Amino acid sequence: MMRIGGEGTALKQTVAAADKFEEKKEKKLRKACHDFEALMLKQLLTSMRKSIPKDGILHGGYASDMYQSMQDDALAQEMAKGRGMGLGDSLYRQLSRGPQSIVHRYRQGK
Repeated sequence: MMRIGGEGTALKQTVAAADKFEEKKEKKLRKACHDFEALMLKQLLTSMRKSIPKDGILHGGYASDMYQSMQDDALAQEMAKGRGMGLGDSLYRQLSRGPQSIVHRYRQGK
């Protein structure tokens, strides 16, 4: 009868370390997708704000523009929280597929 001693413990530790690494990697990917969604929303808000004509009453110069930019950034971050508009979740699903991703299938076709 063969007895497994320290090797079993080492294997468990290796598996636990691999799981921890994958969990860390998943959190980083989720954050990156969330941040990307917030960035896209900020660009959308900025473009929409530029479409509004500026007149003397509403336009206060550089300080007003800076404040509007900071407000758009905060609003975009708030809009992207939780499920957001779905762009971050969709991007996460696409990127987390691993070898089945579009990029991998594209490279396989060449």
